[in-house]
Amino acid sequence: MTATIQFGSAARGPGRDRPIATIDPIDYDLPGDEAFLATRRGMCRVATVAAEAGARFQRDGTGVDPMAWMLAPRTMFGGEAPIDACRRRGPFLRGVLVHGLGLDLDMGAEEVDDLLEGDASTLAAAPPDRPHRSGGGRAVIPTSLPAPPPRLFTATVVSRDGFETLHAFHASLAVDDAEVADRLFCRMGDAAADAIIVEGFDASDPMVEALVAPAIANTLALVADDPVSPLAAGLDLNVEQRFLG
Repeated sequence: MTATIQFGSAARGPGRDRPIATIDPIDYDLPGDEAFLATRRGMCRVATVAAEAGARFQRDGTGVDPMAWMLAPRTMFGGEAPIDACRRRGPFLRGVLVHGLGLDLDMGAEEVDDLLEGDASTLAAAPPDRPHRSGGGRAVIPTSLPAPPPRLFTATVVSRDGFETLHAFHASLAVDDAEVADRLFCRMGDAAADAIIVEGFDASDPMVEALVAPAIANTLALVADDPVSPLAAGLDLNVEQRFLG
């Protein structure tokens, strides 16, 4: 298995428009392989961001290669590749937030840090540049009436089918809870019958505390207060844990 990765847009410039050296993870270790010190916590951060990236790209159906994203320099990490930068806490939080909320992959570091601090003022005048992902079916609205404004709905799921146990959290914009129920059914099938759907966001819910990172929870609280803000554009968050038995 060989991966040849091209530099992303952040790496363009004189002398940098070239492919990264070919990396074959199946090959044997070589004396010339680059070595570095890393803590177990740092490696867990990299693994978490990689998992978030893979889940996001599969969910979006964009065809982006998660490995290519992890190995190419990125603007939000100051030109570092995620596999290097995300060993540190700050870049790690940026990566989790961007993928967890489906944000622009080319966002700058300061923009993401503003979101992490709960300050969306720098994005207030920026129109969304990505399409809204509606997920499942839309609610039917009479054409003679104006469409009601979208609101933030969240859902928690605890489901057991005799083979595995599913713990899940979902957040998206919708006109009513029926629209959210349709999305959940399209995503997880019969397990959606066990969903508890509420309008708004309750950060104190035990399932939320267990599944949702604090930075994402802070952003969801902002979206709940202002569902038409740029932060809310395209929001479709799904976090799942599955256990055998």
